[in-house]
Amino acid sequence: MAFEGSVKMEIKSIQTKKIYKNIVEQIVYLIREGSLKCGDKLPPERTLAEMLDVSRASLREALSVMEIMGIVDIRPGEGSFVSDLNVQPFLSLILPLLLKEGSAEDDLIEFRMLLEIAGIKLVVKNADKNIDQLKELGDIITEMGQNIDDADAGAKLDVKFHSILFSMSNNLVLIQVLEYVRFILERTVKFNRSVILQKRESAEVILNCHMNIYDAIVKRDAKLAEQALERHFELVYQCM
Repeated sequence: MAFEGSVKMEIKSIQTKKIYKNIVEQIVYLIREGSLKCGDKLPPERTLAEMLDVSRASLREALSVMEIMGIVDIRPGEGSFVSDLNVQPFLSLILPLLLKEGSAEDDLIEFRMLLEIAGIKLVVKNADKNIDQLKELGDIITEMGQNIDDADAGAKLDVKFHSILFSMSNNLVLIQVLEYVRFILERTVKFNRSVILQKRESAEVILNCHMNIYDAIVKRDAKLAEQALERHFELVYQCM
């Protein structure tokens, strides 16, 4: 069935048990082959559900998943739009994993851990060249302490901390790879992260981990920074 409007695309009806995954696959396919482009507005919810031959509940579930993954932007009162973020190359690699049976979250966390533990040595090595970013890390930790009971704020500050931290590696390849990993990881585990930070004890433990990482960098102690980062990931695993 074709959508008659500004966007021309052929959509096949879906009949399957895991409906939302098939919806996601089909929308991503349309983006990758060019029928849908960045900024395009998807058909209204009712229309799109009819075109796909699925319930509106299944469509909403798929749209929520795609919003978390950064594939679409859902704007209240306006509709759903194809994201203008350039994530197509990475989606081609990672999407099949995310749509598999089970979860790819553990694999992504392990991959991120390997990259960050290797990268922390560069962060310490280049600390003297990144004094402003180091100060910003300290400010973020202060904000984390002030927002210890605010899970949403804590999650945003956590993401910001790691983003600034690995910009201090001064390695453009590492920074780009971590951006791609975090782009998917932070969206796919967004719910788990919020659950972790909703528990005050867990939030305090995670805060202490960030403080230890920061202190190790201030001391220019790469080994201590590596140990603090490893401990951080261990605790994230335990809390999830």
